[in-house]
Amino acid sequence: MTTAFVSDETIRETTLDIIVDELELDAEPDEVDGAADLIEFYGADSLGLIQVLARVNKQLGIRVPREQAVDLRTVELLVQRIIDIRDGKGGDQ
Repeated sequence: MTTAFVSDETIRETTLDIIVDELELDAEPDEVDGAADLIEFYGADSLGLIQVLARVNKQLGIRVPREQAVDLRTVELLVQRIIDIRDGKGGDQ
């Protein structure tokens, strides 16, 4: 999959699926609050966030640097960062 052709909606849906799976949430992806803190509200830890980033890289082909994991603490922040990297606005590709 060429990252330039990955739509914003695909990024959002895939990221939500990954978060629900990796954090073992008892919720459907569309039930996840995009503004909620993944650590404080959903109980993620730094390893969980790194695993989410690894799966984003594997499934979407977009690499978010690990050191940014703790700064991307909401779904909205993470999705926007992935979109920015796809669009060539930073990242360590």
